Amino acid sequence: MAKRSYFNLRHVALLLVVFGSSPLVAATVEYNLTIAEKEVNFTGKVRHAIAVNGSIPAPTLTFHEGDLARIHVTNALDVPSSIHWHGLLLPNRMDGVPFVTFPPIQPGATFDYEFPIRQKGTYWYHSHTKLQEQKGLYGAIRILPRQGKVKGDLDRTVVLSDWMDGSPHEALRWLKRGSEWPALERGTSQSVFGAIRAGKLGDYWKRELLRMPPMDLSDLAYDRFLANGEAEHQIPAKPGELVRVRIVDGSASTFFHLQFAGGPLKIVSADGQDVQPLEKPRLLIGVAETYDVLVGVPGQGAYELRATAHDSSAWASIWIGDGVKHPAPDVPHANLYNAMGKLTFENIFALTPGGTMGMPDREVKAGKFDKPGLMGGMMTMQEMMGGGMKPGMKMDGMDDMPMDEGMKGMAMNQAAPADPHNGKKHTWDFLPLGPDVSSRKPLTMDGMAERPGPPYEELRSTKNTSLAPNRPVREVRLTLEGDMERYVWSLNNKTLYASDSIKIRKGETVRFIMINRSMMHHPMHLHGHFFRVINGQGNYSPLKHTVDVAPMKTTVIEFAAEEVGDWFFHCHLLYHLDSGMARVVHYEGFEPYPDTEAIRGNLYRDPFYFWGVADVMSNMTQGHLELSNAQNIFRLEWEDGWQNVPGAELETTFLYERYFNRFFRLIAGVDAFDSISGRPAEFESESIRGVFGFMYKLPLNIDLTVWGDTGGGARVQISKDIPLTPRLSIGGEVRYDTHEKWEERVHLDYILTREISLIGQWHSEYGWGGGLRVRF
Repeated sequence: MAKRSYFNLRHVALLLVVFGSSPLVAATVEYNLTIAEKEVNFTGKVRHAIAVNGSIPAPTLTFHEGDLARIHVTNALDVPSSIHWHGLLLPNRMDGVPFVTFPPIQPGATFDYEFPIRQKGTYWYHSHTKLQEQKGLYGAIRILPRQGKVKGDLDRTVVLSDWMDGSPHEALRWLKRGSEWPALERGTSQSVFGAIRAGKLGDYWKRELLRMPPMDLSDLAYDRFLANGEAEHQIPAKPGELVRVRIVDGSASTFFHLQFAGGPLKIVSADGQDVQPLEKPRLLIGVAETYDVLVGVPGQGAYELRATAHDSSAWASIWIGDGVKHPAPDVPHANLYNAMGKLTFENIFALTPGGTMGMPDREVKAGKFDKPGLMGGMMTMQEMMGGGMKPGMKMDGMDDMPMDEGMKGMAMNQAAPADPHNGKKHTWDFLPLGPDVSSRKPLTMDGMAERPGPPYEELRSTKNTSLAPNRPVREVRLTLEGDMERYVWSLNNKTLYASDSIKIRKGETVRFIMINRSMMHHPMHLHGHFFRVINGQGNYSPLKHTVDVAPMKTTVIEFAAEEVGDWFFHCHLLYHLDSGMARVVHYEGFEPYPDTEAIRGNLYRDPFYFWGVADVMSNMTQGHLELSNAQNIFRLEWEDGWQNVPGAELETTFLYERYFNRFFRLIAGVDAFDSISGRPAEFESESIRGVFGFMYKLPLNIDLTVWGDTGGGARVQISKDIPLTPRLSIGGEVRYDTHEKWEERVHLDYILTREISLIGQWHSEYGWGGGLRVRF
């Protein structure tokens, strides 16, 4: 697979004689990689995946600092593909991002990557084509120092990943339609009765008043979490040995809490860059990050290095050693009911999503939230806990013993779940609050000692990373935001499809100020560069290529603009990237290769997604169909009732909606109403009117629709759904139309599967009815 060749020159031989140091020999290391489909079985079901040289994860590529990498990648798929070398400093053409640095590798074609190895450390590679990474196209890169050895008796690499049996494209389509099904499968649903059970009903309605979506730590539910392609991976080791574990989070969208049963994790490298050793009992690794940690095998047996998904739905296990197993402790579940917003009059009635979070555009532009770590206009940890506790203390049912002792106790007393590696334990859980997060025990606040955030504030480089003070400085302020209901993710309220590139100049110090105005974590990755994370460590700020921007917080990075080219900058949650949270960083004066420039427009294509819902009941049928992309929505709605009226009444509405943000849309379309008598083929009335108006989200997440029509009339409508339990919701709608006067409806919906619910409804014209709701 790999071939290592040396330059057999006389002067090189002379150097070897003089210095006796073989690492000084220049080497060309070649790999031949073939991307192809492969059948896998991670869950008891055979599924199609994408492998490299028949392996998932792809083979680990090993180099020495100073080598020349020559990698021949053949695409044996029937669709285009690519490979990006994550974290490597290389020529722009070799970065492997379709439509940004090169054309995608076509089926049957081979692309030859060639670049010098300019660094050492742990990195990885993956597809940058659509959602192929989710299906298995990822692997590790290990770069050894030119001279000397790495610390540790053993040097092992572990790639963490997430796996779904279903289609990633279908999963994304269901996210686009606003489905809460993944939360139900994970057991992290939120509801009114769940909030009561958790003692957080006030927090629940506070969040609703602020028009915020439910807090969550992941978007999808996964069938398995894997370590080197296994739910349980073994690393043989002897008692007393020191093991260097190179950990790569190669998942599509999962952060992991890492913990070793044999003692603390000693971090010695982050994103391939050396840091001063830092011991942590529990470490949160973000998507696309790498950490090198040292762990010692304390005695006889196999000690678990556990990687627990951030949402605590399941974990992967790495067993280090042999013999009796010593499990790592469970990670407490996050109490997602804790509200983050400040309940002020200004926030409640703000006109924009940023305003409700206390981070309006005018204050962002004025630089109010530029300070690293600032929690925007939201509550601090102390405020969320009533001012009586500080970060790091126990809460929500956690005891008061020290963290290490508490976790040891948890490890001794924990009962292993039936399948700890299955992230969809609640798919068929029909207990009223079974899939609700309030049923998870114990609960604690995310970011506390038992559920720590990334260790950025404590990371300190082993070398001075400061930039020359005489360089011109360019500041780029970026807000990170999204709409969970429509699954649209953006920077500065613009998706990739609608945005211009970020322009910089060679020789500048470029500073990105990233302000997260969403309730999700965003691991932001800049291609082709290392940046300093401004974390309070001064001249020794750590260098990274990927950094997590936590919900409602600010992260500041800076880098020397010396790598001329067009480079991708994006959220590394795969589905956020595919939904628009990205930019191209463009060096002024750089011209892409003609073959890339000719197809650059493909990068900005905004795909449409189709979905719908139909209610078929004994008294009426209703539903809608939608075709939409990030900003454009085409919707067909219908309502056809026959009970309590002579014949039937059919209303059909076709609307075009222009999306501006999570609160506001403009609408225009046609509304048609037919009243059919009981006599065959006889219409009592028929009317078709053009309509124009807007939709707006009111406090308490009430949806308001207002329109005027070409008949001189108007309509005002409000609607709201309330989840009583994870499966049972109640909803209502009140409408006043100057032509048809008042109309009301109330319904109960009980979820059976992702596609089907039982529904019962009272309608002011058609009375009571029941039937099925079908989602597709």
